Amino acid sequence: MSRPSSVSPRPSSAQSGPSGSGRAKGLKDIRIDEEVKIAVNIALERFRYSDQKETEFPSSLTSTERAFIHRLCQSLGLISKSKGKGANRYLTVKKKDGSEMAHAMMSCSLTHNTKHAVRSLIQRFPVTNKERTELLPKTERGNVFAVEAENREMSKTSGRLNNGIPQVPVKRGGSEFDFFRQSLPVFEKQEDIVKIIKDNKVVLIVGETGSGKTTQIPQFLLDDCYKNGIPCRIFCTQPRRLAAISVAERVAAERGEKIGQTIGYQIRLESRVSPKTLLTFCTNGVLLRTLMAGDSTLSTVTHVIVDEVHERDRFSDFLLTKLRDVLQKHSCLKLILSSAALDVNLFLRYFGGCPVIYIQGRPFEIKEMFLEDILRTTGYTNKEMLKYKKEKQREEKQQTTLTEWYSAQDNIIKPESQRQRTVPAVPEDYDLLDDGGDTVFSQLTEKDVNCLEPWLVKEMDACLSDIWLQKDVDAFAQLFHLILTENVSVDYRHSETSATPLMVAAGRGFSSQVEQLISMGANVHSKASNGWMALDWARHFGQTEVVDLLESYSASLEFGNLDESSLVQADCNDLTSEDRELLKAYHHSFDDEKVDLDLIMHLLYNICHNCDSGAILIFLPGYDEIVGLRDRILFDDKRFADNAHRYQVFMLHSNMQTSDQKKVLKIPPLGIRKIILSTNIAETSITVNDVIFVIDSGKVKEAKMHYPQIEDSCFSTGKKIIKKSFDALNHVTMLKMVWISKASAIQRKGRAGRCRPGICFRLFSKLRFQNMLEFQTPELLRMPLQELCLHTKLLAPINCPIADFLMKAPEPPPTLIVRNAVQMLKTIDAMDTWEDLTELGYHLADLPVEPHLGKMVLCAVVLKCLDPILTIACTLAYRDPFVLPTQASQKRAAMLCRKRFTAGTFSDHMALLRAFQAWQKARSDGWERAFCEKNFLSQATMEIIIGMRTQLLGQLRASGFVRARGGGDIRDVNTNSENWAVVKAALVAGIYPNLVHVDRENVVLTGPKEKKVRFHPTSVLSQPQYKKIPPANGQAAAIQALPTDWLMYDEMTRAHRIANIRCCSVVTPVSVVIFSGPARLPSNALQEPSSFRVDGVSNDSSDSEMEDRTTANLATLKLDEWLNFKLEPEAASLLLQLRQKWHSLFLRRMRAPSKPWSQVDEATLRAIIAVLSTEEQSAGLQQPSGIGQRPRPMSSEELPLTSSWRSNNSRKSSAETEFSDEPSSSERVHMKSPSPAFHQQLKYKDRGVLHPKRSSDDQLSVKSADSSSYPSPCASPSPPSSGKEHLLQKLRTLVGEQQAGAFLQKQGSKSPSPRPNMPIRFFIMKSSNLRNLEISQQKGIWSTTPSNERKLNRAFWESSTVYLVFSVQGSGHFQGFARMSSEIGREKSQDWGSTGLGGVFKVEWIRKESLPFQYAHHLLNPWNDNKKVQISRDGQELEPQVGEQLLQLWDRIPLGDKNPAH
Repeated sequence: MSRPSSVSPRPSSAQSGPSGSGRAKGLKDIRIDEEVKIAVNIALERFRYSDQKETEFPSSLTSTERAFIHRLCQSLGLISKSKGKGANRYLTVKKKDGSEMAHAMMSCSLTHNTKHAVRSLIQRFPVTNKERTELLPKTERGNVFAVEAENREMSKTSGRLNNGIPQVPVKRGGSEFDFFRQSLPVFEKQEDIVKIIKDNKVVLIVGETGSGKTTQIPQFLLDDCYKNGIPCRIFCTQPRRLAAISVAERVAAERGEKIGQTIGYQIRLESRVSPKTLLTFCTNGVLLRTLMAGDSTLSTVTHVIVDEVHERDRFSDFLLTKLRDVLQKHSCLKLILSSAALDVNLFLRYFGGCPVIYIQGRPFEIKEMFLEDILRTTGYTNKEMLKYKKEKQREEKQQTTLTEWYSAQDNIIKPESQRQRTVPAVPEDYDLLDDGGDTVFSQLTEKDVNCLEPWLVKEMDACLSDIWLQKDVDAFAQLFHLILTENVSVDYRHSETSATPLMVAAGRGFSSQVEQLISMGANVHSKASNGWMALDWARHFGQTEVVDLLESYSASLEFGNLDESSLVQADCNDLTSEDRELLKAYHHSFDDEKVDLDLIMHLLYNICHNCDSGAILIFLPGYDEIVGLRDRILFDDKRFADNAHRYQVFMLHSNMQTSDQKKVLKIPPLGIRKIILSTNIAETSITVNDVIFVIDSGKVKEAKMHYPQIEDSCFSTGKKIIKKSFDALNHVTMLKMVWISKASAIQRKGRAGRCRPGICFRLFSKLRFQNMLEFQTPELLRMPLQELCLHTKLLAPINCPIADFLMKAPEPPPTLIVRNAVQMLKTIDAMDTWEDLTELGYHLADLPVEPHLGKMVLCAVVLKCLDPILTIACTLAYRDPFVLPTQASQKRAAMLCRKRFTAGTFSDHMALLRAFQAWQKARSDGWERAFCEKNFLSQATMEIIIGMRTQLLGQLRASGFVRARGGGDIRDVNTNSENWAVVKAALVAGIYPNLVHVDRENVVLTGPKEKKVRFHPTSVLSQPQYKKIPPANGQAAAIQALPTDWLMYDEMTRAHRIANIRCCSVVTPVSVVIFSGPARLPSNALQEPSSFRVDGVSNDSSDSEMEDRTTANLATLKLDEWLNFKLEPEAASLLLQLRQKWHSLFLRRMRAPSKPWSQVDEATLRAIIAVLSTEEQSAGLQQPSGIGQRPRPMSSEELPLTSSWRSNNSRKSSAETEFSDEPSSSERVHMKSPSPAFHQQLKYKDRGVLHPKRSSDDQLSVKSADSSSYPSPCASPSPPSSGKEHLLQKLRTLVGEQQAGAFLQKQGSKSPSPRPNMPIRFFIMKSSNLRNLEISQQKGIWSTTPSNERKLNRAFWESSTVYLVFSVQGSGHFQGFARMSSEIGREKSQDWGSTGLGGVFKVEWIRKESLPFQYAHHLLNPWNDNKKVQISRDGQELEPQVGEQLLQLWDRIPLGDKNPAH
């Protein structure tokens, strides 16, 4: 235990405020001296990043100072306690380790079917001694040199520079560029540069944009070596592949050569080099991969030039670290660092005082225009700016009234005649999904406050006044009613005070209502007339619970680091009053978190119509904004779209093709203006010479992993911009928009005026520019640490710890953070105890995603469910494709869209998957833009995900995990892609340790170190039903609705005592037991119950000293420090053995990805699939359909007449093939087929009972509810039974023995025999009246509209069976279902009461009872935009598994509800 020396004792006079106010205070409300705050913060930061478990503060602190420490500890996730009295009262601070928490019991019970499946596997293939030993923790280090050498050889196969020998260069040829070269500023210094490089091992060159340093310095070296007859071999690195190619081609052209001779390039998947190549341009990553093969690879290299080193990407920093070591071993090697904006002092310190060469840029003047200049000169304004000016006049009056509100006493006496409110009954229980969401979508436009009728303003004001002044919580009922029925904004502002409902709820401590308002889309960042947000209201009035709630929600919104309005407020001495007002109005109208595309379009129009010709380069933060602006120019803005022939629009980003990049460089024809939309790639990597105008958004997207620093903490003052700090200790990372550095801003400005004077328009104020960081934060300090550590391990010497190697970087990350990342890699089995990479670790280092996502993908390969996981992993790796609108009503509609995509699975991951698949379908139909707008999705994000999927799949192919043909081909690795239980198992394996447990007794979610975890409002699980008014106890209701006790999540954000989880899915306990925790468990992981032990003494590690009788008979399976399952001894033993079989299988596949599967491998996988499927069914979880297709299934209307996806219809059930001795066939069902339900007949379902049914040979058949949803993982096609037997079996399932026999007898030979190799189809038939249905049931005939006839006829001939489900419009019921038994003829019936019907056809009625719609509420039809089946139109086809489930519902109707249809 230690005491922080930085905290000096304080006399009691330092106390600046009362300590016993009785109200919990926020940090800002606890008044203590500034130096104490700073000392405490420094002490706690040191403690957090140290190895200490506990620290102590001295007894001389005042009670107020102790209160400050307690509150700060809460916000940092530390535990603090005061003990002792008077002079001996100490304050102790501890780190959370989870030991202080009492957890609910973790149980896991197995169904009979599951036990049987595992027993069968273990009897046939017991766990071998070798398998058991391999899965025990290692006790000694293996031959790491041999393993690493072998794996390094494997990992260097792609993207390595070729070996070569130094040669004397050939004489340069003349070219058309000679005059241009001599005009460059760098040319004047040629002799100085060459001489300094000769005389020094390391040289820094700082050359302004346009000086020619990138293309000329390598040539100076070549020319000098030719002149002096000295052999040379030069590598020149670029941060991006496009730059490597374009610079190489330019240099080759300047020397009069073809690319691939003296000058070449090499990027990861493309190479143009030859044995003659002496100057190779490559990416930083390619040179790094070369160095991974050993330091000797540079023994034949004379010069290494690292260009654009100011970008400080992880590869360049790694390179510098490695090259500094290599320089000591190779005396002949020269290192040249080149940049336009170098942090010279940092590199001088790092390389020990090397020389610096400065080169001036081109002399063309570039005029700067900041945001205030743009607003002033162009006269830009928008509705919100105009509104702001009006609001300013009301603000003073509002502030006066608001002050009166604040001073209102708590004990205000309610007036006797309280205002009467008539609240019409709001149907709270009405689920918005019932009407397909039409209610929400009809309310997308909220009424502007200026358009509200006077009575509505008066009523809203009265509600808010009553809530605040009278503490009248009942007024919320009326408030919610008006918001929802009158389309009033949930952020409505009180006309006299500007307070919103969220503010008054927060100030009064109504936490339930705060939750409801947030769920309804309330903006937590709205400010009242005095500048207070809801959080400030809660803090000021001491509402601790609401403070925690709002802070946890705000923390997860990544808000605040771009707020420029606070800058203008804080430091406006340099601004004229006109500019200050302009900026205030603008910042009030626009959120700094975004890029103002409206302003850019306004500016673009001004340039195009008022300025001379010249290309325009627009810097945008990411692909989203590029696509958004492109669409406005080409399609949406008529000023441009109607004159499209006058513009050329190009997009520059890292994923573009080389051929596209070359087009950008060409000068357009006369009269056509070039507009280039670019990320920061055009800052340095690509130079477009004809650019005259630059529009700089000032933003860039970065992966953020901030390490908390003192200036980022809660007491920062002055000009520092307070950033939202992600807690790197807890592995939270995000792609985030941030302000660029000054260096980048100067670089962007330099892109204008390459050939004549130019203008740079900056969409940020001069104040913002002055407050920018001098240089961008190095990527080494921003990227996810686990990925960094994997790459480090491949570069570092074999016995060098990762933390030690990283300490050599120019700016190393904190050691404790690195150690935590290494520990996480050990947790997921990527590294062993000695920090050596495991077989899995080497593969993870090769995959272009974070390690946990890489593990998820590799598990999916082994579980054979790759396609859905590829989509989910790439989405998690990039970003959520769902857009969060600003308007509250649109937020509700967006949430509803997300909810629809989940298809009742309690899974955010499902929403991501289905949204992508639906987008793919829309894309193939050519309406993806409209689809994205309708469903609140980002088109740009979807396009990026497609590219990432391709890249990731390409790497899996290169590593041998996916083969071109045969076993392991793309069909094979998708055998189980349709099985959601299996897909979730792969998710669990990758997402571990991100799990939370449901404490049913206390109705809370708990984590390893968290007593209380909440769903983030964007999670579909946060609202079990999407209601008009969210329930007051929303979190509790959401938890109670969960079907299992386990959830996995992708990300957790913390603020004070509350942790929020987003992107969650429910999983079964069995999935957690098998797929989470380390692969290697100690031999005592399974502890027998005390009653089983010989000595009868309970184990010391028991959860409680006195175990009750129930738990005393249970075994304990300990997977890690937190995951301790209590379960029956036999179940524990079976699960442990199944777990061992899985990890042995996974290990074998990691060691030899291309090796054919053995019999034991196939049997293990079949058993795992059976177990997962059975437990999923047992938990009542739905099996969605269509999740394994690439792309999404087509509806029947779109299918070709001769279907190519027909497959054997009579497969064995999973139980029947589960443990047969037949080898699995290589004939897999191609996953592009619409659904496995097409290939399966309806199976036995025993009236919803989940007990097993024994077949005649006593083989256990897994045929419980919805079992048809789970195809056998590796099932072989079985011979089809005869048509009659097949149909009889199916009918027995649906209607019972007697009716089935009667039906077949009646059928005779009149109707065609079933076609067993064809799918089953399901259609909804709507009738206008009940009379027609009665006629149909009596006569066995039906007619439909001519538009449906062709569809039904085709289905009849192409399917084994066509089922028709009937419903009378407006009845609220399905009236039964029938089988179509003849094709539709030309003869029409006179019996129908309605005209317009077509020919008659025969139907065989199977069930005639009515089924209320409520029984089918959970069934969504993917072939009808995931709408509920009951709102289908006439003739709508159902997705086969949905149709099958609908028919099975007739068996579940309680007797009282079984009313005949007539």
